[in-house]
Amino acid sequence: MLEEYQSIIEQFDIAVKNTYKGRGAYILETDQGLKLFKEVKLHPDKIKFMYDIEEHLNHNGFNNVDRLSLTKEKKPYYHDDENKYIMKNWIKGREVYFDDEDEIVVSAKNLAKLHKKSKNFRVGAKYRTFIRAGELENKLAKHNRELSRIRNKIRKLKRWSDFDIMFLSHYDYFKEKAERALDYLIHSKYQQLSDINNKKVAITHGQYIHHNILIHNDTLFTVNFEYCSIDLPIIDLYRMTRKVLEKNNWHVNIGLKLIEAYNSIYPLSKDELEVFFYLLCYPEKFWKISNYYFNQNKAWKPKQSVIKLKKLIEQRGKKQEFLFAYKKCIL
Repeated sequence: MLEEYQSIIEQFDIAVKNTYKGRGAYILETDQGLKLFKEVKLHPDKIKFMYDIEEHLNHNGFNNVDRLSLTKEKKPYYHDDENKYIMKNWIKGREVYFDDEDEIVVSAKNLAKLHKKSKNFRVGAKYRTFIRAGELENKLAKHNRELSRIRNKIRKLKRWSDFDIMFLSHYDYFKEKAERALDYLIHSKYQQLSDINNKKVAITHGQYIHHNILIHNDTLFTVNFEYCSIDLPIIDLYRMTRKVLEKNNWHVNIGLKLIEAYNSIYPLSKDELEVFFYLLCYPEKFWKISNYYFNQNKAWKPKQSVIKLKKLIEQRGKKQEFLFAYKKCIL
């Protein structure tokens, strides 16, 4: 199965016993345990950054991550004339269920442990390009401008699709939420928190959602650090919380349990909890759906975009109920 990659795999100091496909890659049974092998489009510096982060976490006791394997030349990737390849530890596990309260709580605690063990990562000049703390205001301002451009594009169309009509009908509501959340963020302690984080250095996974949290024999494994960066831990918590709540119709108790579970291990300050609240207020999913729809080939999945936007609109009331409960119980 892997004949075409045989010479590349031989660059890693392992003996392969069996191979099969999985998760868009190859799973290898080796003399050093289960490995995942795949081609990546990442910059070499990003791969080295991933490697150093995973080693830092492992050194500090956060062991259940898919650590990158080194080649015989002691590099965390192999690079031929055109492509880059990585090999990393793997486990036979399933994705956690974000509709199961117990697994949500365990996943939140696992994230808190990751952030706690990531402290004091040595950045150095070579990794300063991966610092993201402090960029959020500009990022959300850009999203807001993109929403305005999308509206203007639709208005110029001669014929409107179902998505176009739905977008315009609810644009004012979501744009007002976006502008208000950004204004709150600008007047918050976000920049001060970012400055502190950039000195003490905490690591964010970048995509801490169910696809990247595997469970095997009641043990969680955190995988796929391709989007890792140096940023405020609440960014990871926000992404996880939003994904969980969207899957559970913004169920108040589930959301509060998630945050309390995380906070029991990695306590957040009042300033951090406020910034987290403003992030939840921002209608990122509205921007994401709209941006995808208008920047991809509409022939691909236009119906799915309509379904997603409709669901988002239907959840508005439940989201506001959760935000009210959060403000009352936590802030």
